[in-house]
Amino acid sequence: MNLNNEEEVLGLLTRLLDQLHQADLKNSGSKIEIVYVASGGQHVEKQINIGALQPLPEWRGVDSPATASHPDHHKGGELEERIRQCISLLMTERYGDEPLFCLQGHWQAVYRILVDKGYCRDSDFDGFDAFIQRVMPEEVNKPYKKDSVRNINKTSFNKPFDRWRYDPNDFGTRKPYERMVAIAQRFKDILERNGL
Repeated sequence: MNLNNEEEVLGLLTRLLDQLHQADLKNSGSKIEIVYVASGGQHVEKQINIGALQPLPEWRGVDSPATASHPDHHKGGELEERIRQCISLLMTERYGDEPLFCLQGHWQAVYRILVDKGYCRDSDFDGFDAFIQRVMPEEVNKPYKKDSVRNINKTSFNKPFDRWRYDPNDFGTRKPYERMVAIAQRFKDILERNGL
């Protein structure tokens, strides 16, 4: 298979790993080896031991019969409560003299960080919607709407957070981009300070 750039390769790897996580994984001990040449001629090799992968626990996506029997199933409520508390803390953050989180589109930053950390699946907006409906605190600065997050596919924010880059063609001025970066970074920091 010919892939034209690193982004295509990373996208393919992400989809592959997601499918492996969703699989029953009865082939314990099997390995997958991926080798490609990155831009600049750099040789990249990735080996994945399937036996080391575990199915995603319930709180990382929509409930399913496969996750209901997972050993971490009983921890879902505790994790969801911790994420709810982190979102509540994010709602108290300030950006100058106003709340940091103040537009519906800012839920995209929450989505992106939860996807990057593996708590939700990329492009699974129905799963994210169900997850947020369970974890959203009573008090939020802007109500959540599924369409405001689904629109992330029309922006540069659909990439993993560490690959976000300012592009004047996407954002016009730097202010909206910088604010979204600030929200994503602070939410990531809050999660990590709380062991998530």
